[in-house]
Amino acid sequence: MLQIPIASLPNQAFTVILDGATWDVAIRAAAGVMTVSLSRDGAPVVDNARAVAGSFILQAEYEESGNFFFATQDFELPDYAKFNVSQHLIYIGAAELAAIRSPKTPPVTAADFDPVAALPLRFAPQGYA
Repeated sequence: MLQIPIASLPNQAFTVILDGATWDVAIRAAAGVMTVSLSRDGAPVVDNARAVAGSFILQAEYEESGNFFFATQDFELPDYAKFNVSQHLIYIGAAELAAIRSPKTPPVTAADFDPVAALPLRFAPQGYA
């Protein structure tokens, strides 16, 4: 994980290179909340998404190059006055994301079933051994 320095300003835009991708980041104050816009290598990915604490900013289909989230004290809503004091923008790389994801469950196939397996019975019929 990498902490990205952000200024205590209501509206800011900057460019950062992370894992070989050029990210354009714009953070804006809007109606009492913070919004985030992200472009990767010049292509818009997120436009004015509401910034919330502890939640990834990018949708799952764009995570192949990592993701961003705001870390705040007690999961407060991001507030520019607290940037780099008790609130931080964090980047988590693709390799780190892969490490924390749970492994995919293999599909159930016919090989998983044994047709002659003994099933437990709740009762034993008369004459059944």
